[in-house]
This record gives sequence, structure tokens and C-alpha cells, in this order.
Amino acid sequence: MKITAITQQKKRQNRYNVFIDNEFAFGIDGVDLLYYKLKEGIELTQERYDLIMDELVFVKARETAMRYIDFKRRTEKEVRQKLGEEFGEATTERVIELLKRYRVIDDEEYARLYITDCLKLKGWGARRILTELAARGIDRDAAEKYLEGSGDAMREKAEKLLEKRIKNGIADRKEYKKHMDFLLRRGFDFETTKNALNKYKNDMEE
Repeated sequence: MKITAITQQKKRQNRYNVFIDNEFAFGIDGVDLLYYKLKEGIELTQERYDLIMDELVFVKARETAMRYIDFKRRTEKEVRQKLGEEFGEATTERVIELLKRYRVIDDEEYARLYITDCLKLKGWGARRILTELAARGIDRDAAEKYLEGSGDAMREKAEKLLEKRIKNGIADRKEYKKHMDFLLRRGFDFETTKNALNKYKNDMEE
């Protein structure tokens, strides 16, 4: 196979299109063009072609992963799914291994920050947080470990949510149940919900 043309791309001038036997073969960065010593007129063996393609696919997969992570923090499962849409298993595994080695993806740190954000900003209870983390590929046992010690913070968040909803106490058990259901829907467990509602219980009419 012979490189018949190398042309500079119009929109990305640091990228080049390589044509083999008069057909477009692949795009490549200028620095890689020099690294692989690619020039018009040279012959490529199948082995060298396969090596170049393998490396180019890996670089593209790595860049795809980095752009995906730059948008917002991601879990290993999310990155793996993203790469799986376009790249093979071997390339995906290679990129994942690299990103984990340099802690670009770190599920433990992701879980810790996610829990903190949920408590501060979203007002979710432990059940909702565990469900969301599981959907993102975080092991449930690990997620529960990260939630240890957050009981007081959960109760305080539940109490603050109730303070915004309850202005003049709770009139009766029907209203009490309505507020309880509200907290349960937000993922607070029954014990946290009950403790948060305790301060209003004495004001209820039987």
C-alpha cells in the first residue's frame, strides 16, 4: 500500500488527511505525521499500517474520554459506556486503565463529592443518593461506606426542607402523612423522616 497524498485539513490546520492508493485512509495530527515519518510516495507494510491505526484509534478514544470528563466528573461505568459507543473493548480497556492510573477517573472521589453535593444542593436522602450512585456504577456497599457518619447531616437537611414547607405547624395526621411522604419521596429513610417530624408531632390534633 502506497501513500499517494497527504493534505492539510481546512478547519483544523494541525491535522492532516492521509490517502493510500488514492483513497482516504485516516486523519492524523502533524506531530504524529512526523513521528511515524509519513510522506507521499512511501510504501506501508500491513504490519506498520495496523500499528499506526491501533495507536491513532487509542489517541482518538483517549481524547474522546477527556472531552467527556472535562464536561463534568464521570464514573468509570459512564466513561466505559461512552467509549463503547464508538470503540472496541480492547481500546476502551486501555484508555480506562490509563485514566484510572492517573486518577482522572476515581469512583471513590466521585462518590464522596456526589454525596456532598446531594446533601448541600439537592436535599436528597440516603436512599435516593444510593440509587443514583448505583445507576452510575458505584458499588452499593462502597457507597454506603461513604455515607457513614452523614446521619446528622441527613436529619438537618430533612428538617430544613420541612421548615420551608411548614409555616404554622401540622394540623392533623393527614397533613403529617403528607409531609412524611414528601421526605420519603426525596429518598430519606423512615427513621430520619420520623425524627425530622418529631418537633411538629405535639401540635397535631388527634
